[in-house]
Amino acid sequence: MHWINKYQKEWVFILSTIAWLAIDQITKYWAVNALSSKKVLIDNVLELTYQTNKGVAFGIEFGQTAQIIITVIIITLLIYGGFKWFVEGQRNPFLNTVLLGIIIGGALGNLLNRIQLGHVIDFIALGPIPVFNFADVGITLGLITLFLLTIRSKA
Repeated sequence: MHWINKYQKEWVFILSTIAWLAIDQITKYWAVNALSSKKVLIDNVLELTYQTNKGVAFGIEFGQTAQIIITVIIITLLIYGGFKWFVEGQRNPFLNTVLLGIIIGGALGNLLNRIQLGHVIDFIALGPIPVFNFADVGITLGLITLFLLTIRSKA
C-alpha cells in the first residue's frame, strides 16, 4: 500500500522525529529533577534511578569529540539509508517512516545530551540490563521492528 507520497513521508518523518525527541528530553528533564533517590516500581524488575553515562552503548567509553562525530555520521547514514531501504518501495511506508523518525529522534536525544552535558542521562533500570532512557528505547525497538517488518515484507 503506497498511499503516502514523498512529501508526506518527509513530514511524517519530521513529526515522528520531533515527537520522540520531545518525549526523550522531557523524561530526562523529569529524571534530573525528580529522581533524587531510586524509585522501585516492580521489585527486582523495574526501577527508576538517575545515572549519567559518558560512554556509548553499554557504557563503552572513548573520546567525547569522537563520540559526537561518529553519532552525527551514523544519524546521517541512517536518514539516507533508512529512506532508501526501509521507506521507498516497502509494504509499510508509513509505519517504516514513523519508526525511522523514532530511531533518529532517539539518536538526536542522546547526541543533544553529549553536546550539552558531556554525558547521557539514563534512568530506567530493567532487571540486569544496563540503565537506559527513552532515546535508547526508540533506537532499539525501532531498529528491531524495522528489521522484522523488512524480513516480513520480503516473504
